Amino acid sequence: MKHLKTTTILGLALAALASPLAAQEFTLTYSSPYTETHPYGAADAEWIARIEEQTDGRVAITPFWGGALISSREGVDELAAGVADMSYIAPIYARSGYDMNRLTPGMFFGYTDPERVLEVYMDLVEQFPEFDDELEGVHVLGYNVGTPMHLLLREGPVNTLEDLQGLRIRAAVDFIAPLAAFGAEGVTMPMTETYPSLERGVVDGVVAPYEALRSLSFAEVINYYSELPHSRGAYPSRAMNQGVWDSLPEDIRQVFEDNVEWLSLRTLELAQEAEDEGRAYGEELGVEFNSVAPEVVAEYAATFEPAMREVAAELDAMGKPGTEVLDAIRAAYSE
Repeated sequence: MKHLKTTTILGLALAALASPLAAQEFTLTYSSPYTETHPYGAADAEWIARIEEQTDGRVAITPFWGGALISSREGVDELAAGVADMSYIAPIYARSGYDMNRLTPGMFFGYTDPERVLEVYMDLVEQFPEFDDELEGVHVLGYNVGTPMHLLLREGPVNTLEDLQGLRIRAAVDFIAPLAAFGAEGVTMPMTETYPSLERGVVDGVVAPYEALRSLSFAEVINYYSELPHSRGAYPSRAMNQGVWDSLPEDIRQVFEDNVEWLSLRTLELAQEAEDEGRAYGEELGVEFNSVAPEVVAEYAATFEPAMREVAAELDAMGKPGTEVLDAIRAAYSE
């Protein structure tokens, strides 16, 4: 009986060691400025489950949503400082630094297929180590690509570039010069102020994606959606603290590496679903959609070139391959 009791206790102990809880060797934290219901957060939640499953429970990840640990603007620095083990990052929103990562997205002007943007960008990251060198202290685990934005308008559609003449349009800084080239006035203001400005006619339109028709309720205050693309490029969006990365065994790191492309594409898929829902919402509210002729799109895109050449030259002066990267992006656009 004593031997049986000892054997039973030993068996229970071994079973406990084999349980998923006991198998957890690495407990990591993940921070995101987004909620779990946002497309980016939803992709993160699926990714977390994949990592835990593919590491056979050896990795457990605790998420912190809604900016609980790390901000979007200073995310890279905060992650490098160890505020979290992993996080969503957005170097494109930093006030300074990360110059290759922050400025390259604007070079994708004219692109209309976000998956193609992501493909070209990830090839560039492999080709030019300067992208990763800028992100000292973190190891990139995923990338984002923005779906194109278009023109949401109150009074009438834009079919030709002459139709832009005299319009006041809320736009990001990068879009003001191209709009001005065709007689429109670009206006910068927080997106939170744009709805009432459209409602009162302070601005005639806004450069925004389909999803804003629903998420920001723009379908309530505009009547036309003209598909003149404003590409948003791609950028690193998830990363791990470098010290934490270095502490993981090779097989665990490989699981993360194997999911970089999956996370990037899944984020795009869920973002596209939000785009489709936004368009459907706009249609329900009577918004009229119109495509813009390819030759008009090409003429408009060409106006971005001078400013981006200046940006590339600034990167060159820093000892970074700005012009080389810009030329590669434009060559891929022409293929």
